[in-house]
Amino acid sequence: MSRGWKRTRRLVREAIAMAWAQRVPTVIAMVLMGGMTAAVLLTTGRASAAEAQILASIDAVGSRAITIRAEPSAGVDYSAVERLRTIAGVEWVGAFGQAVDVSNGATGSDVAVASRVLVSTDLQPLGIGTPAVDGVAYASRQALDALGLPDGAGYVAAPGTTGYDLAGRLHTPAFLEPLEPIVVVPRRLDQVAATMRPGDVALVIVVVRQPQLVSAVAEASRTLLAPVDPAGVTVAASSDIARLRALVQGQLGGFSRGLTLMLTGVLAVLVGTLQFGLVMIRRKDFGRRRALGATRGLIVGLITVQTVLIACAASVIGAAIALAVLAFGREPLPPADFVAATMMLTVAASGLGALAPAIVASRRDPLAELRVP
Repeated sequence: MSRGWKRTRRLVREAIAMAWAQRVPTVIAMVLMGGMTAAVLLTTGRASAAEAQILASIDAVGSRAITIRAEPSAGVDYSAVERLRTIAGVEWVGAFGQAVDVSNGATGSDVAVASRVLVSTDLQPLGIGTPAVDGVAYASRQALDALGLPDGAGYVAAPGTTGYDLAGRLHTPAFLEPLEPIVVVPRRLDQVAATMRPGDVALVIVVVRQPQLVSAVAEASRTLLAPVDPAGVTVAASSDIARLRALVQGQLGGFSRGLTLMLTGVLAVLVGTLQFGLVMIRRKDFGRRRALGATRGLIVGLITVQTVLIACAASVIGAAIALAVLAFGREPLPPADFVAATMMLTVAASGLGALAPAIVASRRDPLAELRVP
């Protein structure tokens, strides 16, 4: 074991002994530090959790969707999927064909829902694997209920067609909810390449990874769509989402940071005041240590390490109490990194608050302090 490590262990043991010998001041310091940790988590921690929930709602996939509607005269075909997927920041692209009304093929019901061919980069968000059989259809729950096929078994058909066998239920993500009730016939691009014609695509949905990218991706999509008649293309995107997200994050985050810094500053001042009082009370003890050969650095280290150790224990207890209160009240819990950062900030503020009194104690004249009765 190295000499430095042995010295550190002795310093820590001595700091623990000092804290144990001063039980009442130690308990007061723990209440102060733990209470400050709990206060930060119950105020700014709760605000941080609420901010995370609000931002998650803003970042929901529905708010990151760009809807492009194309008239037949625009001449958009399914090859647009390959071009749009190359845009940086694009998470999902789907091209939908012209809507065709289909009904329950077994009963010939008069109730019809819209069916569309779908060519996409990824069918997983819709709960669809790669279709094993060409020409099968998937229907949403609303569509199945409307067609009288709640179990998803059967087939759908348009007047004068053979129809499509239902292969399963379609999961409707947020960006497809405006199309409900819907039936889709998923196809790969190579399956439609030989027969596709300009004007086959009526609707393209592009989902981006971050709301901040919506505006830029919408402009790039308009260009890469390469329509024959640009006037027949309408792009709908929520460009205000990014501004709303930045506004919410800035206001809530600024409030949380300001309150945390204020509470941390108050904690540092209170800890410094408490330690200064303890130093004055124990100045004879520190004078005796200095007279016996203790260095100024040792005195500073003892007081600072003692405070830091107390702060570590107090921050853990305070955080546990705060989280228990929030959980009992069914309040949103702050993220784990926020809790850890708050505990570290409490320890750092306590250590800094104790530093000035520790320096004062180390600079006292040992002979003068030993004369104190």
